Amino acid sequence: MGRETAIFEDVTATLDYSVGGCISTTHPAQPLEPRSHFPKSSWANPGYNKDGTRGVPLTVAHRGFKAKYPENTMCAFSHAVKVGAQGLEADMHISKDGVVVISHDATLQRCYGVRKRIIDCDWEYLSTLRTIKPPFEPMPRLLHLLQYIAVPERSHVWLLLDIKLDNDPETIMRAIAKAVLSIPSVHRPWNERIILGCWAAKYLPLCHKYLPTYPVALITYSLLYARKFLKVPNISFSIELKALVGPGGAKFLADVKHSQRQIFVWTVNEESLMRWSVRNEVDGVITDNPELSRKISDGCEGDRLHYGGYISSFHDSGDDGITVLQRVNVLVAAVILFVLGGVFAIIHPVDLKEFAEEPYEEYDRWEEL
Repeated sequence: MGRETAIFEDVTATLDYSVGGCISTTHPAQPLEPRSHFPKSSWANPGYNKDGTRGVPLTVAHRGFKAKYPENTMCAFSHAVKVGAQGLEADMHISKDGVVVISHDATLQRCYGVRKRIIDCDWEYLSTLRTIKPPFEPMPRLLHLLQYIAVPERSHVWLLLDIKLDNDPETIMRAIAKAVLSIPSVHRPWNERIILGCWAAKYLPLCHKYLPTYPVALITYSLLYARKFLKVPNISFSIELKALVGPGGAKFLADVKHSQRQIFVWTVNEESLMRWSVRNEVDGVITDNPELSRKISDGCEGDRLHYGGYISSFHDSGDDGITVLQRVNVLVAAVILFVLGGVFAIIHPVDLKEFAEEPYEEYDRWEEL
């Protein structure tokens, strides 16, 4: 798919953790009280235009402006905001001494050229590192990002925190809460600007324990796993886009809309897939290239999309400019994700009875296709 982010980057990292991770169980998650609900994240909704048409998806910068700058650095985040990103997606890991840092990988090799794990390093050491990619940026703490967007002129920017599975759940949730509560957001409270992104059900009780007024999104590439969360009130979804074009994707998207949940798609870097996202009325496009995403979004008027020098009524035609080869590649990826998602759902069993608003019923995996 050209320059698009590798399909299985998050998938393989997640499965590596699932099969052979070394997460501490020193702090087991406490069960939620029955019927505990998470709030809605209404500010992350594109809403509707004055003429009654649905607003275009919000642009969420994946690890900042990753297409041009070192990922998950303040340089990448600041440039994403400059080109119009309404949201920032940032990956959470924790250092040896309990500092929440922003890094996608649990190790330092790919971005910083060091053969060490973040959890084995303290913040004093991590702060000395610089990215391999110019302009050679330092690793930021969550505190740095919060301080950056806390100022009045950036009060419109919201965050999706991708809380990685290869952390001790209780330790990192407690540290995230400590960081968030230590930085004031004067013009808009943080629970109106932050979504807690979780990969597994075991994080939900901890979100409720440490940040009970903050909305939560399930991040996943597995529709089988995601379907189990439709019974949990107000849970949003951040889904690998290719999963939505594969088996069960259309029905899942319709069910999410019917239940009035938000759905964000990742990682969307090609114009054709951005147009697909607009036409299918997702709430947010998570992209490495927020500048291009805003260009596509700004070319929209109601249900008409400007691109290529002309106006296309794309809701009627369904023509997003996706080539046959692209469709084949996306479909193949979707089928693989469907299989891997089934494995993930087995590795991470879910019991959501105490979360469910209605009597809980298990979904048959074939009935949803």
